[in-house]
Amino acid sequence: MLHDDLCARLLPPPLHVETLTIETHHLTLGALVTTPTASCPTCAHPARRLHSRYRRTLADLPWATLPVRLSLQVRRFFCDTSSCPRQTFTERVPTVARPYAHTTTRASQAQCDTGLVLGGAAGARQLARQGLPGSRQTVLRRVRAYQPAPGPAPQVIGIDDWAKRKGRTYGTIVVDLERGCPVELLDDRLADTVATWLRAHPEVTVVARDRADAYASGVTQGAPDAVQVADRWHLLKNLREAVEVELCQRPSLPWSPPLPEAECLPPPVPGPAVPLAPVLETPGAADALPPAETPPESRADVARMARRTQRLAQYERARALRDAGYTWAVVAQQAGVAQRTLRYWFAREGFPERKRRTGDRSSLAPYRAYLRQRWEAGEHSATQLWHELRAQGFRGGYRSVARVLAPWRQRKIGRKRGPKALGAAPTPLAPPALTARQMAYSLLRRPDKRTEAEQTQLLQVQQADPLLATLATHTEAFARMVRERAAERLEAWFEGVLASPWRELKRFAQGLRQDAAAVKAALTSRYSNGPTEGHVNRLKLFKRQMYGRAQLDLLRQRVLYAA
Repeated sequence: MLHDDLCARLLPPPLHVETLTIETHHLTLGALVTTPTASCPTCAHPARRLHSRYRRTLADLPWATLPVRLSLQVRRFFCDTSSCPRQTFTERVPTVARPYAHTTTRASQAQCDTGLVLGGAAGARQLARQGLPGSRQTVLRRVRAYQPAPGPAPQVIGIDDWAKRKGRTYGTIVVDLERGCPVELLDDRLADTVATWLRAHPEVTVVARDRADAYASGVTQGAPDAVQVADRWHLLKNLREAVEVELCQRPSLPWSPPLPEAECLPPPVPGPAVPLAPVLETPGAADALPPAETPPESRADVARMARRTQRLAQYERARALRDAGYTWAVVAQQAGVAQRTLRYWFAREGFPERKRRTGDRSSLAPYRAYLRQRWEAGEHSATQLWHELRAQGFRGGYRSVARVLAPWRQRKIGRKRGPKALGAAPTPLAPPALTARQMAYSLLRRPDKRTEAEQTQLLQVQQADPLLATLATHTEAFARMVRERAAERLEAWFEGVLASPWRELKRFAQGLRQDAAAVKAALTSRYSNGPTEGHVNRLKLFKRQMYGRAQLDLLRQRVLYAA
């Protein structure tokens, strides 16, 4: 009785165990179906007349990591219905296995669930450790064939793009913001593709998106009655980029510490002057302002050129100060760069251009574990470690190795130095000059999150340049408006910015005004595109985990159903 009760609980109905054989590497169960009749798969009429019997061998879930084979006795019946084209048929047991399958239904589901979470190779290894062996191709085949019951239709969605190949091809992810789960992966990020999907889902009432024109156009075409919500994080990001471009176009640095010898200060070398738009004084002129021309290059290229302009101004100022006889430390403080960077600049004949990055992986990354091991073993010579890496195939220079060892050496010296001796307090060094990017980030940072140095520098910038003070005022006002969700201040902010001489900031404001409905919804709605960004990050994990196997069909299954 105990044996029958145990088998009845461990096996799916309506199976009855006849034999149980324990072998070295697996367990074999002999079972049969106990129902007296079987339904014909064509006419669905029950049949009783037996034709023959045969056995199917199925792989089942393991028992305590011991693989289980199910030797199932299957019966073949005569179909006595005169109108049925079948003469004989094999009884179906859908609770046990599908026709022609070599694995039970529950074992196939276990392979599918593991593959959705871990992928093919990792899933196959985990299943083998649990006692359910199978190849990675089998696991991926289960994942591709998985078709769950459809969930409820989404009403509030977020859309964002994701990179199939960064910088080349992109797709679109659609996330149900109410349930917090992805519902679809689209093959591209074109407006027509988004519009087609939305037409097939007319129940969508709210769409959260970034400020991409393709998504705005696609949502307008596919769901004209849906409320569009711009992403608040992207609003602040676009504002920071506009402010950075404005600061890079200034003819002088935002702020620099005073020189020790003011009378010997050479005149600053002006950067390329950017013509400023005239201040609008007539009423209604802000509304009549023509839309800014779209530059032929992307916003990233504009920002890159602006940063180059600022570096060039720093280089020329540093060259003038150095020619005037100032020390490296003074020149570094005035130019806002490190002394090491200055020596690199002056070692070249002219202004050194930056090289575009070709990848995100350092050539030293495969050797970092070896460096850590040798460092902990007591070898602290950068030259010696560099020669050892060269012998292992490293093709980089000594400077790359020294850059990795520098923070380790500083921590080692700090531990050995111990408590400082009492004496006269050293004179605090003046803070370095603010770069355009640092100042843009400081302006957008919450006031209570700024350091004392940042607060002092921003105050000196606004006192030294009234025009920069107006830029800081507009920037802080918009950031406060977004954080406080004060949509009623938006029109007043538009009017103030469009009446200012800040060309890039006005272009940003004009873009917001063209998308005013989505921007106002961002300041009043409780929805945002943050969960969508999180699922994009999760998608990147799946894509990198599967390497070249992550085609859209397989990636879609894992992204949508892994949870």
